[in-house]
Amino acid sequence: MIIGITGQTATGKTSLTKAFAQRGYAVFDADETYKHLLDTSVCMQKELLNEFNTLDRKVILSRVIDDKESLERLNAITHKYVAEKIYEFVEENSEKNIVLDVPVPVEKGFIDITDIIIVTVASKKVQLSRLMQRYGINEEQACKRIKMQKGREDYLSIGDIILNTDKTDKSDLMTFTDSFENTYIKVNKD
Repeated sequence: MIIGITGQTATGKTSLTKAFAQRGYAVFDADETYKHLLDTSVCMQKELLNEFNTLDRKVILSRVIDDKESLERLNAITHKYVAEKIYEFVEENSEKNIVLDVPVPVEKGFIDITDIIIVTVASKKVQLSRLMQRYGINEEQACKRIKMQKGREDYLSIGDIILNTDKTDKSDLMTFTDSFENTYIKVNKD
């Protein structure tokens, strides 16, 4: 089974993914893969250098945060390389239950290969608080990070399960994954 986890920034995707990992699921983290590819993929590096004249993630972020066209160009470059790694990961782990932690739910390499999509959501207040704490940024900067992503409705439209993480902690997520295993996984095996 391939489970897709997606949602806007600071909605609990990583925490939920970790809960599944603790249950033995093979986990693919698109953000970490992007960072790794930025250091190792000569082809992706060349495309990014041609477009942005830098490989510095902070500089690239500063250029795309207020410019939708630049963000679209960044995504057009990076998503194909990440999708390629997703396909490889799925093939290598075909005998296991798999979780794909993907912040931008693209058609090729995510939606097309998942059996179920879990969308994590949180209130804007909680998202802002989490972002400000995580990155040491102010509210305006946190708002910009949220606005540069797909809208909440875009995520909700593809979700099979919507998980509100406003008040969840690690034990709640473990309970959720346990319940998920006992209902969805078990039902589909029978």
